[in-house]
Amino acid sequence: MECIMIASFILGSLYKECLSVRFQVSSIPSVSVALGSDVLLPCTLTPEKNGEKMEIRWFRFRYQPYVHLYINGKDDYTAQMPQFANRTELLKENITRGIFPLIIRNVTAQDSGEYHCYVESSDHHGMAAVQLQVTAIGTVPVISINNDTISCESRDWNPKPHLTWTDNEGNEINSSMVEVFRNENHLYNILSIIQQPNASYITCTVSNSINHSNDSRQIRELEHSQTSRDMRSRVYVIGASFILICFGCICLLLRSLCKYLLQLDGCTFFFQTSSNNKILE
Repeated sequence: MECIMIASFILGSLYKECLSVRFQVSSIPSVSVALGSDVLLPCTLTPEKNGEKMEIRWFRFRYQPYVHLYINGKDDYTAQMPQFANRTELLKENITRGIFPLIIRNVTAQDSGEYHCYVESSDHHGMAAVQLQVTAIGTVPVISINNDTISCESRDWNPKPHLTWTDNEGNEINSSMVEVFRNENHLYNILSIIQQPNASYITCTVSNSINHSNDSRQIRELEHSQTSRDMRSRVYVIGASFILICFGCICLLLRSLCKYLLQLDGCTFFFQTSSNNKILE
């Protein structure tokens, strides 16, 4: 009798253990997607089970309001987060096999973060998490020269970018100020200022942990620009001086010519007066 009781206890324990692993919910660790694109967040049951009569809930920070809810065989949008309105869809083509990914359309920077896929049946539940990273390559950096300082600015990055300065030999230049902040679109802007270095040109490169490309680069030849400005200034000064000298010479020539003409008219008047007097005599 005691052996039967022990056997029953062992069988009951095994049965409960089997129930506790009735299915597992799985996804992938992370998904990256470009800003404005559509993204697919996977959610799968293992082993395969029909999920038509289960509750499938996608949520972020809290159980409710949710990102998307499928319950009682249909989608329920009554407590959906406002930012996801008309942008989500639970794909049900393979729901009988325990596969029901979520589509989020036209992703924004605010959509970045962790998502939870919670699945509940009549006798079991499980949950998996996936990290969504929305990426954005910002604008081409703009370098500006102001007296003894140089600034570099780039906008609309995600995730948070970093900025580096290098000279013509590839040596890094330390920034005197770096500012990174979110704009109205929840994307990152970055601004950096350095003291003007003794280099023939400088490079400002902006990148982040996702976008490693250096196509966001602008080069400004400082010495050449300064030399050009100096040369233009010298040309202006020389040209103005030449014009003034020419104007002065013309004025002197005109003055001399006027004196000559006045003297010539006086002599003519004298000779004419003398001739008239002789005739009268």
